[in-house]
Amino acid sequence: MRYALYYAPRPDSAFWRAGSGWLGQDAHSGLQVLPPHAPGLDAETWAELTAAPARYGWHATLKAPFSLRAGVDEEALLARTAVLARRFQPFELSLEVAWLADFLALRPMAPPPDLAELAAACVVELEALADRESPWKVRAGLDARQERLQRRWGYPYVFEQYRFHLTLSGRLTPDSAEGRALERAARRHFAAFARAWVDGVAVFVETAAGEPFRYLAHCGFDGQAARYEA
Repeated sequence: MRYALYYAPRPDSAFWRAGSGWLGQDAHSGLQVLPPHAPGLDAETWAELTAAPARYGWHATLKAPFSLRAGVDEEALLARTAVLARRFQPFELSLEVAWLADFLALRPMAPPPDLAELAAACVVELEALADRESPWKVRAGLDARQERLQRRWGYPYVFEQYRFHLTLSGRLTPDSAEGRALERAARRHFAAFARAWVDGVAVFVETAAGEPFRYLAHCGFDGQAARYEA
C-alpha cells in the first residue's frame, strides 16, 4: 500500500469533475467517466493517451507515492498532514495548457513562492513516516543531482527540480497529429479553469500495487480534515 500527497480539487468541485472527465477516471468514486469528444482522436486513442495519468487520478504531486514505515498507520499520516496544512494560507494559481518535455499538462504561468514552500514542506516533514528500506529503483535519464534527490527523498523532482503540473497525457510527441489534437482539446476543455484555488493538501492511496490511486482525504489550510468515502 502506498500513499501520496497531492494538490487536488475537492471531489464536489467543477474543477475535479473536469479533470476526472478528461482522464476518464474519477479517483473519488472509482468510476469511469465518459471523456470529452476531440476531433481527430477516437475513444480508443484517447484512452491510450490518458491511461498513465488516469491511474494516479486528477492531481499535481506534492510528495510522490511512498509506503509507510513500520509502526506508522494511515491515521498518523492524516494527522501529520493536517498539522502541516494548518500552517499555510490559501493561494491562487493561474494555469495554462503547456507541454512539459514530452507530455501535456496544466501548469502555473507564474508559480507563487507559496507553492514551492508547500511542496518542500510536504517532502521534508512527511519523510519521517516513509519506508525507504526497499531497494532504490534507478530511473533512466536522470542527471547527477536528480539521482541524489531520488536516493535521499524517493523522487528526483523535488526542491529546485520541482515543476508543479496536472498531467493530461502520457508520453507523446508535441508536434504529432495526436499531440496537436490533444492540445486543442485541452484548451477547450479547461478554458473555464484558468485559475485554481489551493486551500489544502489531498491524500491519495494505492491499496495494491498497480491499482488506481483513490482520493482518501483533504487536509485543509483551515484546519479541517475531510475523509472521503466513495
